[in-house]
Amino acid sequence: MNRRDVLRLGMAAGLGAAGRAWAQEEFPNRLMKVVVPYPPGGITDLLGRVLADILAKEFPAKPVIVENKGGGTGTVAQQYILQQPHDGHLLLSGGLGGLILPTILNPSLPINPQENFVPVAQLAELMNVLVVGRDVEARTLPELVAYGKTRVGKLNYGSNGVGTLAHFTSVLFNQRAGTHFVHIPYRSSGEIITGLKNGDIQVSFANLPSVAALVRSGSLRAIAVTGARRAQALPDVPTLVELGMEDFVATGWLGGYAPVGTPQANIDKLADAIVKGGRQPENIQRLQTAGFEVTVRGHADFAAWNRSEFVKWNELARRENIRPEA
Repeated sequence: MNRRDVLRLGMAAGLGAAGRAWAQEEFPNRLMKVVVPYPPGGITDLLGRVLADILAKEFPAKPVIVENKGGGTGTVAQQYILQQPHDGHLLLSGGLGGLILPTILNPSLPINPQENFVPVAQLAELMNVLVVGRDVEARTLPELVAYGKTRVGKLNYGSNGVGTLAHFTSVLFNQRAGTHFVHIPYRSSGEIITGLKNGDIQVSFANLPSVAALVRSGSLRAIAVTGARRAQALPDVPTLVELGMEDFVATGWLGGYAPVGTPQANIDKLADAIVKGGRQPENIQRLQTAGFEVTVRGHADFAAWNRSEFVKWNELARRENIRPEA
């Protein structure tokens, strides 16, 4: 090999390295999408729009849009993303209720999010509130547990469907408290509230935004919230942990996910952007106004949290035999 060939190879190697570095520096280099696995409206859609706004601010040179792909228990949106290049330009808005619990309830789903998506960063969490109807005599947790134990099989709890966080949390509560509240699944938070007011159900772990105003007005009575700390929307309501139920934390958390195979450098760049944006006052206010608690986790912490939550709720499902027809 002569000197000219050596120089040519060296130049080619240099250009290749420069090209790879340029490609990494240029991410994102086209339109970005935050894909929401539900129709417009609702908490996952709201979070997806906050994510999109954060990315648009952090990457102003490229447009960012929200695309709603509802259907198939989230699999329509997941399949759509998996069919596109795995490079971080498409993010899935999701979390516990849309990605973890459905897989636990039905392992035969066509797509397993645990195997096909990488947690990028968490932006927020949503607490449930243990509420009772006004006809229930109990005003404290010990009174509610005692009330339930003297009426075995006669008291009902409502959830917004089999396999939802409200359902899982209620099963965990029955197990931990020794109560036997009977499950009545509904289709929506509105139906749960109607059931509580009519006396069809006596108890529910309802999501905070749907009941906060009713608790403040006295239409429903709050016993506790399910977060690790008190909810900013209901600061006078204690946590279950405060009331003696050690480690009883059950929140619906949400963030952004990228398909497996996305370059790590791009995941890190996205995660840094989401973490930074999630700590901005305007986004904190926007999320809190909607009833979220702002809980930001970077890539490594969010990935670890996903794994631990899967183990926690999967063990409960196996132990308590939670099934789709339950």
